[in-house]
Amino acid sequence: MNSFKQAKHFIFTGTPGSGKTSVIKELEKLGHTVIHEAATNVISQEQVKGIEKPWEEPEFVDQIVRMQKERQMNATGDLQFYDRSPFCTYALGKYLADHKNIEFTPSPILLDEIDRCIKSGVYQNQIFFFENLGFIEHSDARKISYEDALIFEQIHLDVYKEFGFEIVLVPKKTIEERCECVLKTVKL
Repeated sequence: MNSFKQAKHFIFTGTPGSGKTSVIKELEKLGHTVIHEAATNVISQEQVKGIEKPWEEPEFVDQIVRMQKERQMNATGDLQFYDRSPFCTYALGKYLADHKNIEFTPSPILLDEIDRCIKSGVYQNQIFFFENLGFIEHSDARKISYEDALIFEQIHLDVYKEFGFEIVLVPKKTIEERCECVLKTVKL
């Protein structure tokens, strides 16, 4: 396996429902290595266990971080596209705390993973931020209102800026055009 410094790991982020996953799936069809979002899987797994709102559970953020780390550590390929990252999970923790009107205190698990990613240079400094589409399609895992999604979007922008990432805006376009934008930026 290549070291993190040699491989290129690009993060896709943005508001829920912004089309990140659609582009990730298209890139996967084109033969690129993609790492799918963890939060949706954690929500599904917990709902199967009978926990209706897993995002309200104290271990929720840490469960996501553990799954993200496992997926990242097991991924192979010189070029990888990530549907979210631990920095998104940090933004999620901030959003959930703000929503509950409590102070955000990141867990040691989250802080350790953020620290590991920064020190090891796991991700490229350029991240792809998908512009919201102007609406939200709800699912079992996505119950956020459009208004709250815009707040969540701003928290993501703030977190990535706080950690020093360069934001590449992926505009509202077709899936194919968005893929072209991404591939042109990574020079493929």
